[in-house]
Amino acid sequence: MKNTVIPLILIMLVVALSGCIQSDLSKINGLSSTINDHLKKGDDYYNNAASDLNKYSLDSATTNCNNAITEFNSSKNSAQEALNYAQATKDTVFVGYMQNLMVEIDSKLNATLELKQAIPYFQQKNNNTGNPHVQLANQFMDKAMEYKDKKNSIVKQNPTKFK
Repeated sequence: MKNTVIPLILIMLVVALSGCIQSDLSKINGLSSTINDHLKKGDDYYNNAASDLNKYSLDSATTNCNNAITEFNSSKNSAQEALNYAQATKDTVFVGYMQNLMVEIDSKLNATLELKQAIPYFQQKNNNTGNPHVQLANQFMDKAMEYKDKKNSIVKQNPTKFK
């Protein structure tokens, strides 16, 4: 009887541990569509805000900036949760991917905040003060694209982990 109890306990322990790892990966997969949906909406609002700013539709640009900030923050919250799950799995590929995603989202948030900060200056016809904020917004967006490229590289190098 004692000989069968120990292997049974070991089997239950292995099954429980593998279930925990899988459940964290399942949670990451479940969050990925939420993250991507919010990122896409945030990108759309940001692009609309930039277009509105170029057309001097400044009220609409402000609204679109606010909506982009909301979407990027929602994406960031979900990505932070997914990063926590990735760290729990101790899988360096998923952790690296999620860390790059977090920097990408932060860069997009910063770009949006800079764009929003430029709007009042353009409303006051103070382009000399507004333009540097637009330039910073572009730099933050460039940084976001660099981290998106890093994420894509991780996916290409690990196709079996990203389906």
